[in-house]
Amino acid sequence: MKRIRPLALVLLLSSLALLAGCGDPVETVRQARLPLDPSMTVAEALEKYPYFTKVEWSTYTDQDGKRVVEANCDIDVAANCRTVSAASLAAATRDVRRDYFQARFVIDSFPRKVRALEAAHVTDCTNGHRLRLADPKYLRAIYSRELVRFFCLEGLNCPPGPAQ
Repeated sequence: MKRIRPLALVLLLSSLALLAGCGDPVETVRQARLPLDPSMTVAEALEKYPYFTKVEWSTYTDQDGKRVVEANCDIDVAANCRTVSAASLAAATRDVRRDYFQARFVIDSFPRKVRALEAAHVTDCTNGHRLRLADPKYLRAIYSRELVRFFCLEGLNCPPGPAQ
């Protein structure tokens, strides 16, 4: 049996590592399975959550050089808040431009692994203010297909008047 030379081995391993790092980061996260529920992918959990109307995926590199993938999921507030009175819901959504859930994931390079970085409810107010509440329990609730009632009335916290 012929022995592999150390230089050839280093080149082979370097090439494999380079190829492993070339995948689309968004697709890597979409296909990842988290310990929250390894039976479904991240994409299945977010895109099949009954209270989201749309999921937008994007990626960026943070200040520490980590590759971050972000999923912004528009919330169907009316469906999520069926137990809230129509008057309360109207008041809560009056000053809201967009209500969404934001999940951020990081891809660790070696070994290539996806982990949840942050989960937050974000409310963009019509006056330019942005309300943001991060809670790791949000992602667990979404994987379990549970209602997140806090999403319902956050718009009441949008301050009136122009952004400062």
